[in-house]
Amino acid sequence: HLKNCSRISRWIRIMKNNTWKKIFVAAGVMLTPVIFCTLIVAAAIMAIVSGTAAGSQSVYSQAGTLSDSVLSYQSAAAEYCSQFGIPGYAPLVLAVMQQESGGSGNDPMQCSECFLNDRYPKKPESIADPAYSIRIGTEYLASCIKAAKCKSPSDVSGISLALQGYNFGGGYIRWALERGGYSHTNAAEFSRIMAKKEGWKNYGDTDYVPHVLRYYIQPSNGSFAVPLRTGTYRISRGYGYDSSNGEFHKGIDYAAPAGTNIYASAAGTVSYAQFGRAPYGGYGNVVVIQHSGNIMTLYGHCSKLLVKAGQKVQQGEVIAKVGNTGHSTGNHCHFELRINNTAVNPDTYLSKNGAK
Repeated sequence: HLKNCSRISRWIRIMKNNTWKKIFVAAGVMLTPVIFCTLIVAAAIMAIVSGTAAGSQSVYSQAGTLSDSVLSYQSAAAEYCSQFGIPGYAPLVLAVMQQESGGSGNDPMQCSECFLNDRYPKKPESIADPAYSIRIGTEYLASCIKAAKCKSPSDVSGISLALQGYNFGGGYIRWALERGGYSHTNAAEFSRIMAKKEGWKNYGDTDYVPHVLRYYIQPSNGSFAVPLRTGTYRISRGYGYDSSNGEFHKGIDYAAPAGTNIYASAAGTVSYAQFGRAPYGGYGNVVVIQHSGNIMTLYGHCSKLLVKAGQKVQQGEVIAKVGNTGHSTGNHCHFELRINNTAVNPDTYLSKNGAK
């Protein structure tokens, strides 16, 4: 401030001398720091605004992807899906979570006001235990999936009805079924009806279905082949909880003699082919193939690997040999199908025939 005052005094003296050339020079000297300071302030404001925007976006990942926070709950989602009778729907639970909270906070499924919540007050953000939130949210989503008569995790029509019911409440599902099922138009109509009934300005999210489905990627049924040829294997262990040891088995085990060919279940690019270490520890010699979108397949416990990372493969191409490496009790191919890095039931998406 003192420097600016001295500049102003100097400018006044210059005016008295009536030297216009000097006036312009002096004005430039005085205004330059002012303009410079103004630019600094503007830049700071932009940085703050950008930082705020970035902060809000850090909670949510880009469309079509799941945040690390959401992915950290995939085991819990798979566990509760199995518990509530919807195995294979864990990717849908994660997609809902991504839309609801991005995986942040103590109520990642945003279901504190759900009628199933009997531990915390039924008011926003009251749930203080993420695991409880996921359990309640998954149980409620399971009830919506069943009410919507979903046929499978790839039944988009049924899933759409279930999702809108999750957002609006179960009353919507019954109402929509009487009108032929979910549509964006009848979702908007139901929202208007309920908003008027409750005296509210708005009711729910009429775009909830597309909002969630942008995070939900599903392969079509039958688009993947069994990784061993028909007649060369027997299934020794399936996907899901094993009542004998209480463990959740993330894939299907195809028992076969050592050295039996293992084939790529679908076309893709090999992303991993070596003795498994984190995050593939325990799988022994393992091949991971990245397919379209966020879909990958995994082939574990191999005796020999025939492909390398970065190599493109076609469906039915030999990629490895059956073995007993890693944490294994006998020769077999442990096969997983993952969506958004969440293991789902491969049987849902496998063709009836083995590799050809």
